[in-house]
Amino acid sequence: MILILNEKELLRKSLEEGYIDEKKPSNTIRILAKYYFSIEMNREQVYDSIHNFFSKNYKKYNNAKWQNTFDRITKNVYKDSKYELLDINSVKITENELNTIKNLDNIKYEKLAFVLLVYAKIYNQMNKTDSGWVNIEQKHIFSDAKIVIKVKDQGLALHILEELGMINASKMVNCTNIKVNYIDENSPIVFEVSDFRNYVYEYLRWKGENVYRCKNKECNILILPSNNRQKYCKTCWKGIEKNNNRKYARESMRKIRGNRNVKGLEST
Repeated sequence: MILILNEKELLRKSLEEGYIDEKKPSNTIRILAKYYFSIEMNREQVYDSIHNFFSKNYKKYNNAKWQNTFDRITKNVYKDSKYELLDINSVKITENELNTIKNLDNIKYEKLAFVLLVYAKIYNQMNKTDSGWVNIEQKHIFSDAKIVIKVKDQGLALHILEELGMINASKMVNCTNIKVNYIDENSPIVFEVSDFRNYVYEYLRWKGENVYRCKNKECNILILPSNNRQKYCKTCWKGIEKNNNRKYARESMRKIRGNRNVKGLEST
């Protein structure tokens, strides 16, 4: 999921440990800007504080290269004037919501509908409303749903859900907002989504598919195994293979050196 939901925890890590999101440093910049504005710093002070933080904690930092990024993000945060940090830990999924999705009887549309439901509930928490509007790029929705289709087919899939009355698309030009109509908070809660990595697999697990978590306890991500022997996610398995190859190489070198020593003794 592209959204950063635990901004309070990331801020804590940044302030206490010097943490920076290496994959997307702009996330750290935005969170720091929100925090500094919330403690009544002015824009110049916010800029200087972020500059000092990155010069201290980011090895690849170059002020000249980052100046425009700092200016743009601090300006947008200041203009938005919403400095409260997000702290969304979970999304509750109810029985009626799941049954509505299941009744689509098409796994592609079911996964799409589930992902839209999760996003809608997240945005409701972010905006403190119950409107069900989702404001996220289409490509991220389909990526989270694990649906690989062409862009025009993505639009067709959303159109089908709209024809069924499950969603409404914004009528504004160049607006990708989508309203989800099947939220039902009055139905019994079936499960909570608290890990937003591969979270569409929560729905597949509810349907009875063989979904479980990676055996690496430091990872613990949900996986949909391709065979009964798969116990780790692809990333962890690559790490295990790499370590095994290193161990094999070290063992081979040890044997080679041992053989050389034996031959050296025999020749004397």
